[in-house]
Amino acid sequence: MKEYYTYAYLREDGTPYYIGKGHGYRINDKRHTIGLPPKERRLILKYFSNEDDAFKHEVYMINVFGRKDLGTGILRNRTDGGEGTSGIQRTVEQMNA
Repeated sequence: MKEYYTYAYLREDGTPYYIGKGHGYRINDKRHTIGLPPKERRLILKYFSNEDDAFKHEVYMINVFGRKDLGTGILRNRTDGGEGTSGIQRTVEQMNA
């Protein structure tokens, strides 16, 4: 059973700006904190039968593309993946909001 998946949100030029791990409707969730691109720029990367493997793939893909906030790449992810929002780096403005 393919219950979990990794996904990418793509810029207009086709490069990814966000990598995530999903289940069910997650890729289409309008409440996503990173912003939801048009449907044609949402891409399921790979399906998994268990969450652990999906998390591992999410971590791998974030590592491949790197994070803008760390100066290591092109993604807007604020964590290295694998654990949802644990380890998130928040700005002073976000903490004081």
